[in-house]
Amino acid sequence: MWSVSRIGLKSAVSVQMKRKTFVWLAVTALILAGVSAWFWTHRNRWPFVPRGVVHQLPYKWDSYVRPDLQFTMEPMSNVIGKVNAAIRDASNNAVPEAIKLDATPTRVVKVGSNPLIDQYMDELIAEFREHETEMIRRGAEGFESTPFTGTLDGHHSLWCMLGMRGAGGLDWEAKEDALHVSRWPHVMECRPYYIADDLFVRMKQQRSDNRYKVGAEPIVSALIEETGIHSWSVMLPDGPNRGKSESRFDKVFRYVPDLNFILALATPEEHAEAKRRLNESGLWVAPEETQEGLNKPDAGEGT
Repeated sequence: MWSVSRIGLKSAVSVQMKRKTFVWLAVTALILAGVSAWFWTHRNRWPFVPRGVVHQLPYKWDSYVRPDLQFTMEPMSNVIGKVNAAIRDASNNAVPEAIKLDATPTRVVKVGSNPLIDQYMDELIAEFREHETEMIRRGAEGFESTPFTGTLDGHHSLWCMLGMRGAGGLDWEAKEDALHVSRWPHVMECRPYYIADDLFVRMKQQRSDNRYKVGAEPIVSALIEETGIHSWSVMLPDGPNRGKSESRFDKVFRYVPDLNFILALATPEEHAEAKRRLNESGLWVAPEETQEGLNKPDAGEGT
C-alpha cells in the first residue's frame, strides 16, 4: 500500500516537473525571440555589428545602409524620391542623388520617309504622342508613373533591388555617379512596310485558322503575325504586383490602302527582326525608290 502511494507521489512530482520544464522552455523561447527581434531592429546602433550592403556595387551611392522602405502602388518617381532622401540622410548629404531619373520622352524617328507618306507618318506619330500622355496618367510600364509594390531592403544593393529586376519596365543603368533610370524604349522608328500580294493570301489563311489579332485591321494582323512586332501591346497596372496587357493597334500601325503600305511604330530591334523574317518568307517588298537623306526625327515633342 505504502509502495503504491510512493509510486503515485513520484509520478505526480514527475508530471509537475515536466510541466515546469515546459513552461520554462516556452518562456525562454519567448524571451530569446523578443531579444532577437529587438537586436535585429536596433542592429545598426551597435558598433560591434558589421555594417554593409549586400551585393554592393563599387560605387559610393551603393555603399550606405538605409532604413527599409515599404511601398504599395507607389509611383516609381515617388519611390525614387524617397530612396534618394533616405540615402542623403544616411550619407550626411555626401550622396545627394543616388538615383537619377530621366523622364525624356521616347524619341520617334521617321525612316523611309518621302513626300507621299510624310503626312501619314506625322498623323500616326501625333496619335502616338497623345496615347503616350494617357499611358503616363494610367501608370503604364516603361514610365516613371508606373506603380511599385514591395520592400526595399536597406542592407541590399539598390542595383539588385531595382536595376537588375528592371523594376517598372524602365531602363536602369549603374554608373559611377548614380543609378540612372529612364523611360523605355528610348527610341522608336516609324517605317513603311509595302504589302506583298502573298501577305493578303496569308491574311485570309490566318483568319480561316482563327489566328488573328482582335481589334486590328486584318492586313495589320497578318503583318504582326509574320513579323513578330509587339509594340502594339502595353502593360498597365491591375493591383499590387499585377498587370494586364492592353492593345493599341491604331496608335502604332496605319494601313494606307491607296499607297499599299502599312506604317509601323516599333523599336529598331523589332524592325530589324521584322525585315529578317519577311525576307526569309519572301514577303519583303523594297520601296521602288530609296529616299536617301529623308530620314529625320519627328518635330513634335513628347510628354
